[in-house]
Amino acid sequence: MTKKEIVFWSMDSIMQFMEIIGRHSYKAELACGGRTVDADAVLDVVSLHAFQKAELRIFSDSCEDLLKDLDLYMEQYKLERTQEAS
Repeated sequence: MTKKEIVFWSMDSIMQFMEIIGRHSYKAELACGGRTVDADAVLDVVSLHAFQKAELRIFSDSCEDLLKDLDLYMEQYKLERTQEAS
């Protein structure tokens, strides 16, 4: 299993996340607090939006392609936060 912290900062970010997850065939879930949801179920992911941060659990030890896409997604988050602070 591979774990990665994911942040949702807007509805657009959720849609971007869903697009990334949809391009890959890995089984994954999102966990936040005591809640765990299917990472490729839009309504479940939207229900976590209020929590903003979640742990993505990918049921694979070899998912570098997905992790690379998610790193770009998180870089966008950092860039947008930096621009907001300016």
